[in-house]
Amino acid sequence: METNDDQDIERALLAYGERIRFRQQLAQIHAGLNMESMREEAGLYRDETVQPGRIRTFWQTYRTTLAVAASVALLTTFGTIFLYRQYQQSHQQQQQYSLLRRDIQAIKSSQKQLLNDITGRSRALSVNPGQVAGTGFLLTADGYFITSNHIVQEADSIYVQSQKGEVYKARVVHSDKEHDLAILQLREDSAFQPLPTVPYSFDGRSSELGERVFTLGYPREEIVYGEGYLSSGTGYRGDTVAYQVAISVNPGNSGGPLLDERGNVIGIISAKQTTSEGVSFAVKTNYLFKALESIPSDSLKGIPLNLNRKNTLVHLPRKQQIKRMQSYVYQVKVFKHEK
Repeated sequence: METNDDQDIERALLAYGERIRFRQQLAQIHAGLNMESMREEAGLYRDETVQPGRIRTFWQTYRTTLAVAASVALLTTFGTIFLYRQYQQSHQQQQQYSLLRRDIQAIKSSQKQLLNDITGRSRALSVNPGQVAGTGFLLTADGYFITSNHIVQEADSIYVQSQKGEVYKARVVHSDKEHDLAILQLREDSAFQPLPTVPYSFDGRSSELGERVFTLGYPREEIVYGEGYLSSGTGYRGDTVAYQVAISVNPGNSGGPLLDERGNVIGIISAKQTTSEGVSFAVKTNYLFKALESIPSDSLKGIPLNLNRKNTLVHLPRKQQIKRMQSYVYQVKVFKHEK
């Protein structure tokens, strides 16, 4: 819109310049006229009587000059009016376009809400948004899911919601209270459709101090990006299970992925230090592997859980990494009956 404004102003200035040039031409024509001679020839002095023959002679002599002067005046007037109206219409179209764009977004949001309400899930979540909310992300494209155990423990029902507003019911497959991890499954919800293979891989090796890292999570109703670095190889009070991370997180970030610059998951956000700003903790991916090994075979119901080993984010710039990941990170909403 700023470019169009510049063009409109440029056109207005050009029109003003043309008007100045027309005036200068008119002034030159006027300066070249001998008004005394013209008055004398036309008989326009007070003490003379105007004769029709003299008027005809006057017109025949100066009609070309007078026509040029009149044309310049007309062109100047109508040209200025035309350009001014064009300028006004251009601004009105820009304003209408902006209003139309906002209206389309509002319609899309309304349609999304209506489609979700067909299942009744979004309506239930709007009435009761859940007593606990956090973040989680897919371990596999077919619906195995990881989040923090403290989010889902003692839950009567668990739902996850995608960035697009799609809502799925989840069940707990395995809880690892010691390491604050919970493995869920979305596959049993018939509404869930498997996604393409997850684009990130899982790295259980120790990461270096100062490693640049980032996370995606739901501290509010929309996905939020955060970045920082590993500030310690251990967690709170030297806990070897976790990393200390210099990233500002808030309630709702728990269970979100912690990734290195290459797009490897190196941890799961679990907590923050309330006495220090921007100090957070993430359970190391190595303990996720241990939790997966501890899942009883009957809990998987014969469906294998194989983590992706191929990372397709490694060569992408950060913006593209985030874009690819958003479909795999969900908001977790938990319902508990009051006792």
